[in-house]
Amino acid sequence: MIAAIHQLQYWPGLRFFAKMRQADLFIYLDDVQYEKREFQNRNRIRTPRGWQYLTAPVISKGRFSQKINEVELEATSDWAADHLQAIKLNYARAPFFKEHLPALEELYSRDYRLLSDLAMATMDFLKDGFKIATPVRFSSEFKVEEASSARLARLCAAAGASEYLSGAGAKAYLDPGVFSYAGIKLAWQDFKPREYTQAFPGFEPDMSALDLLLNCGPRSAEWI
Repeated sequence: MIAAIHQLQYWPGLRFFAKMRQADLFIYLDDVQYEKREFQNRNRIRTPRGWQYLTAPVISKGRFSQKINEVELEATSDWAADHLQAIKLNYARAPFFKEHLPALEELYSRDYRLLSDLAMATMDFLKDGFKIATPVRFSSEFKVEEASSARLARLCAAAGASEYLSGAGAKAYLDPGVFSYAGIKLAWQDFKPREYTQAFPGFEPDMSALDLLLNCGPRSAEWI
């Protein structure tokens, strides 16, 4: 069984879902330290000028070691309405925008206290939109205490996986010896993003996967 593991993200990108689609089991890494200025609470959408971030405001001041599944959302601004409006404004002409608008409105109408709940809502939305059937679990289910490569290898073993599919960017820090010692085969994702027609002229890579879904609809799987 091939397992892939990744931190929870808000409106993740295409590499995230390409890895999920390749795996037999996808584990959401929810009990590791939250990192500021990463993609756990933000991602990019296409605009006429290029792109902009949608950033979910979180409470992080003085909470230096909180885990992703402990991070709370700010309740002092109407960020949800702002994010929905930004999506409406920039994707109104996207071919499949109207089809997905009711579900987007429902998603942003919910009352989220935790970042993890919001992230899960967006990941489920895209997973369903891309018709990816890969089962998912949470790292917090396994109570693994190790860090770095050892943590990932232990998670694979605990889940019954014999192979770990990693993003290519992790080559800089993963220790292959740890996986070998644990009897887990280490494989690297080979994802090459390809252009598709976006809502505005030109092509901006590395957008949230929402961009692909709203522009390409049922054909989105061709790019994942």
